[in-house]
Amino acid sequence: MNDDRILPFTRVIALIVIPFLWLAFLILFFFPDTTGERFAWLIKPHLTSLYIGAGYFGGSWVFIYALFGKRWHRIQGGFLPITAFTWIMLIATLLHWDRFSHGQLGFTLWLILYIVTPFLVPFIWMLNRKTDSGQPEESDLLIPAPVLWAPRFIAVTGLVSALLGLFQPDILINAWPWTLTPLTARIISGWIALLGVGAVTMSLDNRWSSWKVPLQSILIWHVLVLIAFGLASADFTVGIINWFTVAIGMMVLVIIAYYIYMENKRKKLPL
Repeated sequence: MNDDRILPFTRVIALIVIPFLWLAFLILFFFPDTTGERFAWLIKPHLTSLYIGAGYFGGSWVFIYALFGKRWHRIQGGFLPITAFTWIMLIATLLHWDRFSHGQLGFTLWLILYIVTPFLVPFIWMLNRKTDSGQPEESDLLIPAPVLWAPRFIAVTGLVSALLGLFQPDILINAWPWTLTPLTARIISGWIALLGVGAVTMSLDNRWSSWKVPLQSILIWHVLVLIAFGLASADFTVGIINWFTVAIGMMVLVIIAYYIYMENKRKKLPL
């Protein structure tokens, strides 16, 4: 049925996943010194830990909507990006097996999560996507065609960067504004891939209602990243004002401005 409902199975998986994401956020963002004992491996410097933790909390927003929301099409754009992310996490784990805290609960949970989710997340997407008719909601807006080119540019840039970071981590290490190892370079590549694939899925759906939850998730993530920049500013090797912090700041401002613009425009539509 094309009733746009979120299937019970999707909600159950969301209920299971959310606590893992919140636990990872709490450890990585607030207790970065304990990652060797409480997380999957010891992460240095702190800024890497905070960046990853912020991503987990932002990502949880999609699953919170999956648990409590009513319309599948509002979150379906997040599942293929998460799939790409989970595959890169699994690859990074296998390539750097010796770097992880074997025998610790944190690593056990990490391993289970990234053995299961690369297959489970796309399965959920395939199972639930049949409920989406592809039609706009009542009082919905369509994204103008020129605006759709913005996520396409982000997609190309992000995916190229992610692939370079995955297969040639030294390139990312040399370009990044704080110290990375080959493992953390590949982990960061996973987050870049998530944004890149997310930009692809957004560019292929011109319903404003399909953009809102992904944009909220990205905004939560990167507002926390901006906070992390202030908390761990000493970790920057090139100063806190650099290409990455400027890019993140600009992205946050653009998302906020466009979100407010579209919501104001939507509210003016005739009932």
